[in-house]
Amino acid sequence: MTKSFILDAGKIQEFTKEHKLQPFRIKQLYQEIFKNQNINFADMTTISKELREDLDKQFSVTTLKVDQIIEDRNTTKIWFETHDGFMIEAVILYHRQDDKYIKNNSPKLNRITLCVSSQVGCPMWCIFCVTWKLGIKRNLGRDEIISQLLFANNHIKKKFGKQEDWTLYGVRNVVFMGMGEPLLNYDNTKKSIEVMLRQEAGFSLSKRHVTISTSGIIPWINQLIKDDIPVQLAISLHAPNQELRDKLMPVAKAYPLAELMKTIDTYVKKFDNRIFYEYIMIKNITDKPELARQLVTLLKHRLAHVNLIPYNNNPAIELKESDEATMQAFKKILEEGGITVTIRDSLGRKMKWACGQLGYEKLTQQGK
Repeated sequence: MTKSFILDAGKIQEFTKEHKLQPFRIKQLYQEIFKNQNINFADMTTISKELREDLDKQFSVTTLKVDQIIEDRNTTKIWFETHDGFMIEAVILYHRQDDKYIKNNSPKLNRITLCVSSQVGCPMWCIFCVTWKLGIKRNLGRDEIISQLLFANNHIKKKFGKQEDWTLYGVRNVVFMGMGEPLLNYDNTKKSIEVMLRQEAGFSLSKRHVTISTSGIIPWINQLIKDDIPVQLAISLHAPNQELRDKLMPVAKAYPLAELMKTIDTYVKKFDNRIFYEYIMIKNITDKPELARQLVTLLKHRLAHVNLIPYNNNPAIELKESDEATMQAFKKILEEGGITVTIRDSLGRKMKWACGQLGYEKLTQQGK
């Protein structure tokens, strides 16, 4: 018998009626999952053994199977296998305090971010990203997106335990920056965000701590506005003019830069959220001083924060990373133009699981 996902409201309602359960029993169940970060019924000790066994017969807490986990000090990459045999990746990022705050050579864990996938592969064909080489197989369902977060919290609990205030360590930020274009899987992205923000039977995340990263799918940005989804928006910009953006990102031909910026202005007017603009630093292509000045002109009077992303070298793509001096010079031009800017620390890049590198191992194994 195929088990139902634990957040299937209809199936839970049927189960509750069949077993004549009081409402507080279901609340206990969701506390075990979301507060105690348990994904195995056997570990849910606030629930009777008999009820746990009955739940286990009909429900699963996650719909993904873990294929492989690889870790270093600052990251955990998880390969998940879907029910139909596809592979997707999620990456946990551990952000630690600055060196000046370190005590006893033990930097405090400041926050934890989960980078989730929204599709199997990616259809966008951005020339600096390896993931599109996997092709696009299908969208991930709401339950598959949520399962990445459920597993991540359980893994973090086992890895770090409790914080100083006795609450469990867990994911604070979720970013839709894994495999796929989340706005091309709009309905399931929306439904998963609802669970992330929900207090009851949800993760209780702040809307400020959920970010959708998009290459600029204008109709679906407009739908975010219409549906009143006030999460953070990150735009994969990567070029300050139409000509260069056309060369880097085929999507730019369908959704021109000028039209995209007007749409973003409408989004900002609606939600008053600062927009994060992702800008990749590729040697002799995107890192020229004149492009920095064009970027200042583009964003000068907009509520913007630019993330400069060092291109993560990848043998599957013949591009090179900008050197440090060039990136700093580019950053200085933006700052002098009044633009808030940071150079992103690409956690996991050496292990080939940083921005633009997801799927690299599978391509290597396939001999592509």
